[in-house]
Amino acid sequence: MAISRTLALTTLLCATVSVPALAALDRIGSVDIGYRMDNESRHFDFGGPVEKLQLRADRSDIRCRSVTATFQNGRTREIFSGRLYQGQVNDVDLPGDARNIARLNFVCGARDRSGGTIRVSADVGRYRAEWMRGPNWGATWAHIFNWGSNAINNWQYLGTAKFTGRHGDDSTFTGWRGRNSGRIALKPLEADARCSRVAATFENGKTQDLAIHNGDYLRQGTFSSVDLPGDRRNVSSLYLKCRATDARSVTIQIYTSKVR
Repeated sequence: MAISRTLALTTLLCATVSVPALAALDRIGSVDIGYRMDNESRHFDFGGPVEKLQLRADRSDIRCRSVTATFQNGRTREIFSGRLYQGQVNDVDLPGDARNIARLNFVCGARDRSGGTIRVSADVGRYRAEWMRGPNWGATWAHIFNWGSNAINNWQYLGTAKFTGRHGDDSTFTGWRGRNSGRIALKPLEADARCSRVAATFENGKTQDLAIHNGDYLRQGTFSSVDLPGDRRNVSSLYLKCRATDARSVTIQIYTSKVR
């Protein structure tokens, strides 16, 4: 069972199937589901309460015998059962005070023999402070969310690069304006992405490849970051060769965090 937490480490989503424009949904992770294995349980841990929850099936239709929420008080409740159609967003009803989810358990099976993936999105809304006080904020969730320039996250948006085609494009971003950067982060918007090369050129003329998320997938809507070497902080340009993995094109946002 694989549970993805990309920086948007790993990126609990913005889907190619649109959600309402005003819904402040963040992709908080994904759960890989095997072929017709709806007698097995998979789980996904949360970092705090949510206002709203969405599920989306990728790579296959997925039938769920049950999706059960376990709350912080230890109680459990079934919140979904039925079929998740590939690419379709499914809103999950969370009535009343059933907001403080600690874990989701999935008893599901994919229709496709190669399996499928359930993407989990949440509107954290007024509960941001509780997520940021949680024990896993620094290790997990701070890498996934960008909730403005604050003492914990401190990411600053620089610009975007767009990549089209099956084999990907390359792009060089130069909008650094002499910033002294401690970290760099990439956030794909419309789809998952994979970058075969990310390289920073510094003001001293040296260039260094950056292993953002160790060359693995960059999950849609999540942040993947890398620390810059201690003696090389003044970036003049960033070269990226990337492609969308589940769409025709992808836009990747570029962020920086100052040395602290």
